[in-house]
Amino acid sequence: MTNSSFQSATQGTALVPARVRRGWSALILAGLSPLAGCYVNRPVTTAPAPGTTLVLDLSDRGRVALGDRIGQSAATIEGVLQSPSDTVYRLRVSSVTYLNGQNNRWSGESLAVPLSLVSQVRSRELSRSRTTAVGVGIAAAIVALFANTNFLGGGGVEKVPPPPPTGGT
Repeated sequence: MTNSSFQSATQGTALVPARVRRGWSALILAGLSPLAGCYVNRPVTTAPAPGTTLVLDLSDRGRVALGDRIGQSAATIEGVLQSPSDTVYRLRVSSVTYLNGQNNRWSGESLAVPLSLVSQVRSRELSRSRTTAVGVGIAAAIVALFANTNFLGGGGVEKVPPPPPTGGT
């Protein structure tokens, strides 16, 4: 690397102050935090109402019996309950998760899952406390970004002195 290319490489990083990089990092993290989810899965204790989003954990028998329809080694099925029944969950399926961790998105296809093939039923509900925490985190990141960034200019850019000459003449 020549002196001039070293100089231009070091000046490129010096043009962006560390506090601006921290502000952008905080904003990016705040933007990704909703991906952690504002939902919680709670065990179903009463008969769920139509329109409830359910997560069904399949038993071993369920994996075998439904394997030809949803894929081998399915662990959970998530979907919206269409109609209540004492023997079958009729869902509009949104996703199927497998034992190896893979997840397949579905586009609302209807599937009847007998209760006898399900080991656990959970309902997916909005968590107000998590949603509030995410909102506060995003607001704090935006405040930090604006507090550490001079959007109007006016501030000087630190200049990096050139490296000392090499060689002796």
